[in-house]
Amino acid sequence: MTLKSYSRFELAEHQLTAAIGLFVSGGDRFSAISLAGAADVILCRLVLNRGQENFTVIALQNALERGAPARTKEVHGQEMNEVLFINQIKHMDDDDDGFVDIDPDECALGAILKALVNYVVIVGHRADVVQAFLAWIRLNLDPNKYNIYLAPDWQPAEGAETKL
Repeated sequence: MTLKSYSRFELAEHQLTAAIGLFVSGGDRFSAISLAGAADVILCRLVLNRGQENFTVIALQNALERGAPARTKEVHGQEMNEVLFINQIKHMDDDDDGFVDIDPDECALGAILKALVNYVVIVGHRADVVQAFLAWIRLNLDPNKYNIYLAPDWQPAEGAETKL
């Protein structure tokens, strides 16, 4: 066996790219969630190691500004991962009934976007994979439901169901 060394960033980038590839090609959503979740763990740490704020920290600050109860970034990150079922599809507890009720499309999209924010902090928004995914989003997602143009003051259209 020949060993080759890979940076943590390379590993995360490959996982995120694979998750995006699965998602946009209509592939397995559960694998996309797992890959994006794994990439996000690494990317979160890399962003923090650079002395920058990762998605979890930014999301927690936004939640606190909107009046959410105070909590740690670890608790907030765990709550986001629960909403996206990132851990539920990878683990099973002793008392688990063996089923998971999930919207795989929404959770895969959310898990990818969560990781993508941290990826952009590291490489910038002009990276090819970022631009390609944003182009796919603009072509395939409902602009009444999703902020496809990333407008800071965007609100979903009245009556549009949003889960993320």
